[in-house]
Amino acid sequence: MYRRKLWITGIGLIAIALVRPALAGPYSGPTDTAHAVDPAIPSGSSLFVEWADQILSLGAGTYFAPRGSTSISLTGYNSLGDLDAAQIANGDSPGYLTVTFPTGIRNGPGHDFAVFENGFAYGSPNGLFAEFAYVEVSTNGMDFIRFDSISTNTAPVAGSGAFAGYDVSNVYNLAGKHAAGYGTPFDLAELIDKPLVLNGHVDLNNIRYVRLVDIPGNGSFLDSLGNPILDNWLTTGTGGFDFRLPAGQGVGVINAVPEPAAVALAVTMMSFFVMSRKKAC
Repeated sequence: MYRRKLWITGIGLIAIALVRPALAGPYSGPTDTAHAVDPAIPSGSSLFVEWADQILSLGAGTYFAPRGSTSISLTGYNSLGDLDAAQIANGDSPGYLTVTFPTGIRNGPGHDFAVFENGFAYGSPNGLFAEFAYVEVSTNGMDFIRFDSISTNTAPVAGSGAFAGYDVSNVYNLAGKHAAGYGTPFDLAELIDKPLVLNGHVDLNNIRYVRLVDIPGNGSFLDSLGNPILDNWLTTGTGGFDFRLPAGQGVGVINAVPEPAAVALAVTMMSFFVMSRKKAC
């Protein structure tokens, strides 16, 4: 039902956007922490129980920045680098990076994790200087599932080209849609009917990897409904999606995989309870 509602909502937005492209959509603004669907989550929120702690090095599809950072930083920003027009026309891969966690992410109540970027408010309504990325998750580091996304902007609300603001209330499930200091939430339950989940290759209660794939925002890359995704393009130097690893700035985990010690303790306590019940009988 939830996925169908998103589809219908997206179609409705497309029809509206053709008439009034600046009309605010049904999703959250850059710093909207009270939104019912995809609230911005402050980095200092007590919801976060752990944070991504490693960026995997180049290899096996874990890190690539064609026009971005030439080395991996565990403290500074890692820029994934916008593809230019020639690279897009050539079918080159956008930049991407993969992060891991102390324990991992599980499919719990509500949103399960949030991704942070360093965009800033610009333009009205709900304008953000945005650099978006697709979000993908994996259990084994080889099989990744991408979150379905929606982006129905047809023009910026302020500025143009490489310096523009886009109405992020028309954007759903893309990393980078909230301002710096606020994470974009993701719910693993939305992936429950994906083939890789159904065939057991991805365990939604044991997500060990999150991959962020840069979106060059000239409209060549699409959302899940086939809409062109627009963001600031072509950014200069090491542009594209910007990611910083440290806690409070990278990927925050809301529902974490229980640590083995905690699981063992729970099993021991359950066994003790069962044995006590038997003795009482």
